[in-house]
Order: sequence, then C-alpha cells, then structure tokens
Amino acid sequence: MSPATSTEDGEETNWWDVGQNPDVHDDLGYEMVDLDVIHHDPGQRDQVLVLPADEDMLRDDAFMVADADDILDLETMV
Repeated sequence: MSPATSTEDGEETNWWDVGQNPDVHDDLGYEMVDLDVIHHDPGQRDQVLVLPADEDMLRDDAFMVADADDILDLETMV
C-alpha cells in the first residue's frame, strides 16, 4: 500500500508523486490557521500550550502541550 494524502476535492495523491517542495494546500490538502502560543513555566520545565486563534475551531482535542525546546519557528528555518 502506497502512502497517500487527500486534497480538498477528495482526490487522493500518492506521496511519491508529490514534488520535493509541495504546496501545503494544493498538493497536501492542509489549511493554514493562526495559532496562539502560550508559554507556561510550572517550575521544573518550560512548557508551551498551542491553541487555534479562532475560538470557533477550539474543540476538546484541538490543542497541544509541548516542552518549549520542542517548538521551532518554521519561518526562521527557511
């Protein structure tokens, strides 16, 4: 079975057919959203809570908690 991704129109694309620098929306079907990043230091380690900025998108499982060292700013890595 080949790895695949689905686009917005439901068309399935084989991962191997996608270029090295795919468009995140057109090729991979991802939708970019604004995120709020909240830093929290509980004393032992710095943690970060990542939430969707649009409150209507917030669901019970629509957040991440991570160690601050695990968060990278992708815009600065390009």
